[in-house]
Amino acid sequence: MYKMRTRSVNFRVTDEEFERLKTACAQRGDRCISDFARQVMLEGAARNENSDGKLDSFDRRLTILEGSMSRLVNAFAGPGPRGAEHE
Repeated sequence: MYKMRTRSVNFRVTDEEFERLKTACAQRGDRCISDFARQVMLEGAARNENSDGKLDSFDRRLTILEGSMSRLVNAFAGPGPRGAEHE
């Protein structure tokens, strides 16, 4: 189903950048630079959303690892051998 586009996003480019956009658009087979730019921007946004999820997952795993390491350090740093405090 086709959704009518009602919003506009504009940005300026140099002549060289415009030529690069035209070339990339033609190589990709998009019908116009607007379609090309829209698709590239939306694909980039999707990658960023996925990357954020990976970062959240990594952060949770790192927090778990920090807790485990802390417990391990505390276990090794526990009280010394029995009777050592009387020497």
